[in-house]
Amino acid sequence: MGCMEPVAGFERFFDTAERLVADLGPAPAAFARLGDLLRMLAADRALIDESKLGALHQSSAQATILGHGPTGSTLMLSRFSAEAPTPVHNHNSWGVLCVVRGRDRHILWRRLDDGSQAGHAQLHIIESRELDPGDVAWFPDVPADIHSQQGIGEAAWELVYFGRDPNARPRLYFEPDSGRVEERAAL
Repeated sequence: MGCMEPVAGFERFFDTAERLVADLGPAPAAFARLGDLLRMLAADRALIDESKLGALHQSSAQATILGHGPTGSTLMLSRFSAEAPTPVHNHNSWGVLCVVRGRDRHILWRRLDDGSQAGHAQLHIIESRELDPGDVAWFPDVPADIHSQQGIGEAAWELVYFGRDPNARPRLYFEPDSGRVEERAAL
């Protein structure tokens, strides 16, 4: 996972985003407003320019941390291949995303079991959306933060804002067809 130096524009973003969440809580009203902020960042070619997209495309990393807010929130630039979907996974955090370039298939999953059987999980798709540049989606907090993504026709790039650093704790990776679940470090 790569990391870029934070930019002054991101500092303003974090100040505004964290104030929104403090005022409205991690809820759909806040997520919609955070999506508007992400759209503005995505459109700012001084902050999200072709060199950042190209550097991520040329590396083995699928995500680059753009910065962390004072309360631990995290902004990432992520790339999703068109060749295969990401594993179904969680982030131990809620998140709001905005497509910067390409098209993305974003699938939200719900865990149907209670998690009491180690290594086993039963999942069900609750939402599948195809997102274009400027489109916004979000996933709720744990335990409902389970999702998968894939570029459509070509790679998709997204800005993703998390309430907590998604790399601070191991994630759950699910295999819906076999019912397996495994906890491990972020891929």
